[in-house]
Amino acid sequence: MPYDATPRPGSTVDPRDAGPQPYHRLLRNPATAGWTVVLGAFAVLAGWMFLSLVIQVIAFGIRKDPEGTISWFGLLTTNLTLIVLIPLAMVVATRLNQQTPGLLSSVVGRIRWRPMLWFGLAAVVVELVMLGVIKVGGIELLSGGGKGAASDAAGVIAVVLLTSSLQAAGEEYFFRGYLLQAVGAFVRSSVVAVVVTTVLFTMAHGVWPWESPALFLDRFAFGLVAGFLAVRTGGLEASIAAHAANNVVTFIYAALTNSVSASLNASDAGWGLVAVDVSKFVLFGAVAVLLARKQHLATTCDLPLVHAPVVGGPGRRLV
Repeated sequence: MPYDATPRPGSTVDPRDAGPQPYHRLLRNPATAGWTVVLGAFAVLAGWMFLSLVIQVIAFGIRKDPEGTISWFGLLTTNLTLIVLIPLAMVVATRLNQQTPGLLSSVVGRIRWRPMLWFGLAAVVVELVMLGVIKVGGIELLSGGGKGAASDAAGVIAVVLLTSSLQAAGEEYFFRGYLLQAVGAFVRSSVVAVVVTTVLFTMAHGVWPWESPALFLDRFAFGLVAGFLAVRTGGLEASIAAHAANNVVTFIYAALTNSVSASLNASDAGWGLVAVDVSKFVLFGAVAVLLARKQHLATTCDLPLVHAPVVGGPGRRLV
């Protein structure tokens, strides 16, 4: 379905961009002015800060973990503060920027569940293989764990299985979704858009190269691969799968080794562990690209980029 790329005054559309657009350019639509894209990024951030504060105040009123520890309830609280990024990003994109619903998810306007299943399966296999490499190779993991499983290991594992995938999706919808498309509204180059959002992603995790160059590289490498996959596969399915598998395997292992706090609040990492991590990200990236080609996933959008409100009709799903 072709769409009208005729720019309106102040819109982000460039006349040279007529026709189907790649994923990172989907906020360049005839109805969206550039300043609303910048405003949208800050709106999502402000909304996240407010809702996070509300969630944490409520959670601390119910239960507060002892200093230096994280229980299943603390992990649940953290996950909930990041899950809210999903509706925030979608509401801002559709309401403020007038983007067609679902275009944060993929170029076809929705989550492609079958490909996500394959990406998820591949990501879990890669995670488990690399965990085996770490154990066999005697590579040092994050310190801070005790002997045996955490006292609330069952609760932590339940929280991980129920919410960690959504928590990972929240980060992806903001960094590889809204922010990637926001940067893409101003620059054509997917490389620039991916690098800029990767820097922001790494900074958001409080990791700086002068404090821990190894951990900085670890986070930066994941951001690069996740951003690359969003562009090359035309959606967030692969990056969500990689992020979710990493978090699920990491925190289940942490629950079984009493190192949940160390994993969640990591401030440093050994080069051996980072080398395995980076190899893992690259390996999954290669596998995901092959899977995307095998499934003939669309990488450009043929839908109208501008949201057309339905008057008097049922609402449309955003994902």
